[in-house]
Amino acid sequence: MVTAHTFTFLADKMKYISKILKLILLHSMILYSHSSFAITGSEIKSLVVNFLADKGLNSSPIIKENRVFKQCSHKLKINPIFNDYKTVIVSCKEPMKWQVTIRTNTTNKNSFKKSTSVGGNSDNLITLVILKHNLKKGEVIQLHNLNYTNKKDIIGNGYFINFENLIGRKLKQNLSRGQVIKSRHLEENFMVKEGQSILIFSDLNGIKVKMAGNALQNGHFNELIKVKNLSSGKIIQGRIVDEKKIFINY
Repeated sequence: MVTAHTFTFLADKMKYISKILKLILLHSMILYSHSSFAITGSEIKSLVVNFLADKGLNSSPIIKENRVFKQCSHKLKINPIFNDYKTVIVSCKEPMKWQVTIRTNTTNKNSFKKSTSVGGNSDNLITLVILKHNLKKGEVIQLHNLNYTNKKDIIGNGYFINFENLIGRKLKQNLSRGQVIKSRHLEENFMVKEGQSILIFSDLNGIKVKMAGNALQNGHFNELIKVKNLSSGKIIQGRIVDEKKIFINY
C-alpha cells in the first residue's frame, strides 16, 4: 500500500537527486569555463621576453603572472607602442578580441658592458647586478645590498644591468650573496599600489576635472582599478595612465 509517508520519502529523494545533478552541472560549467581561459600572464610574459630577445633586447615584462586570458586561435601579435619597445601591446583577434598593454623594461644587449682579458682578447662577458649580502623573502633591496660581477652571456633572461631598476624592490624568495638577481625573484612592481594617494581626472565634453583620491587596488599601466574619490567619498573605476594618475571615462 502506498502511503503519504512513501510519497514524502520519494519527494525528498527526488529533491536530493536534483541537487546532486545541479552540482554536477555547475562543476562541468566551471571546468569548461576554465578550459576556455588557456593563456596565462606567465605564458604571455615568456612570449614577450622571447620576442624581444630575437630583436637583441633584454627585458623584464610587468604583467600579473596568474592572470588568465581567452585562448587565441592564432599566434598572438606583439606590437610596440613606441619605437623603443619600452611598452608593447599583446593582442588576439579570434575567437574573442582582447589585448593587454605591457611595460617591458627593455635594455639593449649591445649596450652591455664587456670584459676584456689582460691579453686584450674578449672573454664575451657582461656586467650584471648581484647581491652583496644574503637577503630574506620580503626584504626591500637597498643600494648597499648590490654589487656588479662579470658573467658569460649564457644565464638566460630577466637579469639586471643597473642598480636603479632594483632599489626599492621587494624579494619574494630568499637569495644568497653573489646570486644574480632576476625579475622572477622580485614581487610585482605595480605602477599604482593599494592605499596610494592618486590623482583622478576626466574629460567630460571638453571640461577637464581633477580630483584627489586613494587607490583601492594594485594595478599596472592601462589596467582598470577601483579608486575612492576623497571629495565625494564615492568608489569609482578608472584606468591607470601614469604613476599616481587615474583616468575616469564617464
